[in-house]
Amino acid sequence: MENTDNNGFNLEFDGNGTSGNSVGGRNNNTNNGSLENGSGQQPPFNDGAVLSSSGLTFDEEKDPNKIQVVISDPAPIIVMFGARSSGKTMTLVRLTRWLTANGYQVEPDRNFRPSNSEFYKKMCDSFDENVNSDYAASRNQVLNFMLVKVMNRYGEPICQILEAPGEHYFDDEYPDREFPLYINKITQTDNPKTWMFIVESNWKDAKDRLNYAHKIIKMQSIVEPSDRVIFTCHKADKQRALFDAGRPNVQQFFKNIKNQYPGIFSKYENKNPISKLWRKYNFDFVVFSAGLFNDTVDGGQSYTPSNDRYPAALWKSIMKTVKGGW
Repeated sequence: MENTDNNGFNLEFDGNGTSGNSVGGRNNNTNNGSLENGSGQQPPFNDGAVLSSSGLTFDEEKDPNKIQVVISDPAPIIVMFGARSSGKTMTLVRLTRWLTANGYQVEPDRNFRPSNSEFYKKMCDSFDENVNSDYAASRNQVLNFMLVKVMNRYGEPICQILEAPGEHYFDDEYPDREFPLYINKITQTDNPKTWMFIVESNWKDAKDRLNYAHKIIKMQSIVEPSDRVIFTCHKADKQRALFDAGRPNVQQFFKNIKNQYPGIFSKYENKNPISKLWRKYNFDFVVFSAGLFNDTVDGGQSYTPSNDRYPAALWKSIMKTVKGGW
């Protein structure tokens, strides 16, 4: 049967997906994971490289297909797939705080965006300060679009986490819009990948949830069969009716998400006639809360981190995919 872990807030289905950490020969234009010039060096911006408040150039903001990124490290990539305001940034903040408190090293990849992007340089320079700020990230606008490396205490790479604009995954005003070119290229890198599909119980309305489910399913049709998957149900603290004795009822959260986002689990049903008796799906389901937020008089939000059990459960599932535990 499925394993419910209310202490860790995750539901482990322990699927039997394809083993192995990399898939070679899928993109003849990549070299060591680079998406641009193959050298691991980020090309400079072209003309029109004036930055908007989002950290993108105006050209990139107008046409996301012009976005330039480089992934030069062969370490596994954790792609946080979520809509605008789904909690990706604060998930990265909360997880980073927990990781550093537990002996890991976390730092931004300075080669990810164009070399003359002053905004990205500023985000990298102020990363530690802003991760540990008492204000929510939306106030400082400092973690809009970055690749973050996670290493053990000896500096050895474990994985890298991608935080990208939510509207590039799903825009509720244009739900059928194609994924930008840089996201499609990331799906084709030789890096092992884990797709963290972010959902929220009772998010927006039924139409938006259905449209978002369709975008998740579309991405699932693009990714490699060897890619791993984690479903994370964010902002759990907003659904107190689904808590038992102060802790989330993971089974109930799972049922809600399955009903509200039809079809997103279907691809990962365990088809093995024997192991499916105790492993129904080939993914982990994690209930997550980044913390609590309070409005401040100056129009921002103060931030109180969630209980350590939330990031610990998420990291447990990430490490499971990175280590090939399935």
